Amino acid sequence: MELFPFSKVREKQDDLMKSVEEAIEEGNSLVAHAPTGLGKTAATLTPALEYAKQNNKKVFFLTPRHSQHSIAVETVKKMQERHDEELTVIDLLGKKWLCNVNGVEEMTSRDFKDYCQTLRDEERCDFYTAMYDMDEHQLKDKAKKKLDTLEGNPKHAEDFKRSTPQFCPYYMMMELARRSDLIIADYFHIFHPGVRESIFERAGCVLEDTILVVDEAHNLPSRTRSLFSESMSIPQIDRAITEAEKFGFYEMEEKLERLMGAVKSIAADEFSSGSHEEKIEKDDLKDAVENIQDYGEFIVDLEAIAEEVRDEREKSYCGGVAEFLDAWNGDDNGFFRCIKRSRSSAGNRYIEIKYTCLDPQVSTKEPLNDAHASILMSGTLTPQKMYKDLLGLETSAKTEAFKSPFPEENQLDLMVPTVTTKYSERDDSMYQKYAWYLAKSFEAVPGNVGVFFPSYSFMHRVKEEMEQKTDRNLFVEKQSMNKEGKQRLFEEFASRKDEGDAALLGVAAGSLGEGVDYPGDIMRAAFIIGLPLQKPDLETKALINFYDYKFNKGWDYGYSYPAVNRAIQAAGRVIRSKEDRGVMVYMDERYDWSNYRKVFPPGFDLKKTRAPWQDIEEFFD
Repeated sequence: MELFPFSKVREKQDDLMKSVEEAIEEGNSLVAHAPTGLGKTAATLTPALEYAKQNNKKVFFLTPRHSQHSIAVETVKKMQERHDEELTVIDLLGKKWLCNVNGVEEMTSRDFKDYCQTLRDEERCDFYTAMYDMDEHQLKDKAKKKLDTLEGNPKHAEDFKRSTPQFCPYYMMMELARRSDLIIADYFHIFHPGVRESIFERAGCVLEDTILVVDEAHNLPSRTRSLFSESMSIPQIDRAITEAEKFGFYEMEEKLERLMGAVKSIAADEFSSGSHEEKIEKDDLKDAVENIQDYGEFIVDLEAIAEEVRDEREKSYCGGVAEFLDAWNGDDNGFFRCIKRSRSSAGNRYIEIKYTCLDPQVSTKEPLNDAHASILMSGTLTPQKMYKDLLGLETSAKTEAFKSPFPEENQLDLMVPTVTTKYSERDDSMYQKYAWYLAKSFEAVPGNVGVFFPSYSFMHRVKEEMEQKTDRNLFVEKQSMNKEGKQRLFEEFASRKDEGDAALLGVAAGSLGEGVDYPGDIMRAAFIIGLPLQKPDLETKALINFYDYKFNKGWDYGYSYPAVNRAIQAAGRVIRSKEDRGVMVYMDERYDWSNYRKVFPPGFDLKKTRAPWQDIEEFFD
């Protein structure tokens, strides 16, 4: 490989590179289960960029994690340093996060889009007009000169933004995209049709001439469904009413008050039996709006008000209501509509109407199949047929499962069959049993431990029992914590690595369970309590029914398999390098069921035990 960035290829990394190279040369798709430590970024970018350079293609590296953006940029820098090869790269974030205008971070995506469009149309954005001759619609000379200095000089998005203080960083990136070999981006840049069309037009490319590399691809089904899901709440309508009154749109204020009354009336009818959520039909809301004003005209009037509001401030609540009503008028097939009583982070209940996308293929099928080649990779991409089905990949798409390159003797995987979080067996004795098992097992671990639960409520019940049974310092994730709060909790927990007397308690599906690594001595053992199943609400049931209708695999694809993958993700945070040694304990009888076992990667050695502390002590000894 002419562009490989390192002097030595890792064990099993060569196999991954060959599979990627073969898929790209064939113009095919590859679904690769590739565990941590395999060197996925270098193994995929090397053959992708080599082929792209030789065949006039463009590579898109797509990842939902900001840290992975940085790794991709650094990988290309090493390629350049090692091979003296000029590679032009842009590290693309959302337009809002690249904007040099103060205060836009607080805006919604829709508000920012309209605000940005207005400033550019009216030539009021100093950063944009500094770049373009607005009469000739061409780049100014000083912007061209700046682009020349950026070509072949890979930069992280933040560094790029700092290096273009007088210009619009986003549109500078879009100009550079035409010259780029590689575009590092988020999922929505490709899987949202409107955003993809805009980027391709600016970059001067077509889908058939792109190579898509999708990192953390196990997230792709849920992330792409969220791109087409919308909601509207009573507090949101209330804020729109206040906005209309403040800006003097009294007729719309009255109409929005009628809309709020209509939503409350629907809720009263649907919740008469005492339920907290009910399925509703498109016409339940649409007819209520038609009683106020023609549906389409109502949306147009709201958008007109939003445009005026954004002339004075960045955010418009009327615009948010218009966006939801526009989405609500969409398809029924592959979508689910409901009204529910939701709860805010402060614990307050409010009424919410949701329009939820159930089918990831709405956004994934076309780009993944029509691109020259698509490479999907993750450390938890099993069972692979599920991802081929959910994402709509053609039957010719290849699948490969690679083993971990880390020494097998550095990892112990245990399964405890004497406990379960099944609803039918949740009682005081089960909470006590979990607490006793955990406290006993903690004693055998020479270092910090993590415990990941299926829910906050279950975590607090076990925590209450455990406080009386262990001397460990407990660091507990709270449901109300924001990103900064969770980061502080992690840092406080990590600071106890030398003492080795801490236990981190969190939920498996949260950021502490999926988005944070605990390498070295930060965490020596992870305990997965039960199965982190989605709450069995109407939306989950609708997803199960839809997947049953489409794939005859509703329960597996919509409920149980994603839960096992979340558990494997949380447990896998412990071992992130070949030097790390650690224990993963799956504590639920269901991990011994054959249908759940098949979700674990090939060759996964899960040892059943009723006394995990003995196995843990023996492992560390």
